[in-house]
Amino acid sequence: MPALSSPVIALALCTDWPEPTVSEIRFVDALRDQGATVRWAPWTAEDQSVFRTADLVMLRGTWDYHRRLEAYRGWLLGLSAAGVRVANPVGLVEWNLDKAYLDSLAASGIRTPGQTVLPLDRQALADFMDERGWREAVVKPTAGASGHGVRLVAREGIEALWPEIAESVAPHRLLVQEFIGTVRTSGQISFVFFDGTFSHAAQLIPRAGEFRINSAFQPEKRAYRPAAGELAQALDVLEKLPQRPLYARIDGIFDGSDFVLLEAEVNEPALFLDLDPEAGRRFAAASLAWVAR
Repeated sequence: MPALSSPVIALALCTDWPEPTVSEIRFVDALRDQGATVRWAPWTAEDQSVFRTADLVMLRGTWDYHRRLEAYRGWLLGLSAAGVRVANPVGLVEWNLDKAYLDSLAASGIRTPGQTVLPLDRQALADFMDERGWREAVVKPTAGASGHGVRLVAREGIEALWPEIAESVAPHRLLVQEFIGTVRTSGQISFVFFDGTFSHAAQLIPRAGEFRINSAFQPEKRAYRPAAGELAQALDVLEKLPQRPLYARIDGIFDGSDFVLLEAEVNEPALFLDLDPEAGRRFAAASLAWVAR
C-alpha cells in the first residue's frame, strides 16, 4: 500500500480527559512534524466524523470504557464494520478488555500471580483465599482502568470491606490475585513497545503505605534501563499476544530474576513518553509506518 501524503490520525479520548495529556502531546507534535494531520475527540462524541474519516483511529485516552463496557465494545465493532482502521486492532483490544486474558497468557507459559476469576460473592472470595492459604489478596474488577476498584484485602477483613468491594466491582466479575510484596519496595516495571520493537521502560514505586502504582495514587515514576534478561522476558509476553499491537505496555514485577506479569496493556495504556525524549518520535514513526501498510 503506498504511503499517504498526509495521513489523518484520530485520537480517541474520553469526556473526563478530552485533551491529550502532556506526555501524549509529544506524540502529537511528532506526528505533525512527520506530516500527519492529527485530530481528537471523546470516543462517545455525538459527531463521529472525526473517527469515521480518519486513516487510523488510535485509542489513546478512552479511560472511562469500563463504566460503559458494552457501549465501548459496540463502538469498536462499529468502526471495524465501517472499514475504519483502529490501533490497536479491534479483535486484540476485545481480548484485552477482560482481565481474564491473563489466564490465557499463563497457559502459554508466562508467569502471572496466582489468580482466579470469581462471581461477585463474598463467600466465594473467602473460600478461595482459605483454599490457597492466602492471608492477603489483591481484588479488582475484571474490567477496569486507572486502578479503579483495586484493593488489597486481608482474609479477616473481607466482611468489613465487602460493601466497598461490591460497589466498585459491579457489574463485573471479581479478579482475585496473589499479593507479591516486593511491589512495595521495587515497584512495577513497565516495558513499552512500538510495532514489536522495544522503546523504553519505566519504574513506578508506590508511595509509603501504598501498593498501587496507578497515576491516581501518585507513585514515584522514573526511567528504567532493563537488563538483557529482563527485556527478553517482557518480549516473550509481547510475542505471545494473539496479534502484534502497534503499541503495548507490558507491566510486571520481578521476583528475584523472574518476571511476573501483572498486565499486558494494549487498549489505552499510558506510555510514559515524557521519560524518554525520543519516545514520541519513535511512536509517531511506527504509527505512520502502520498506516502506510
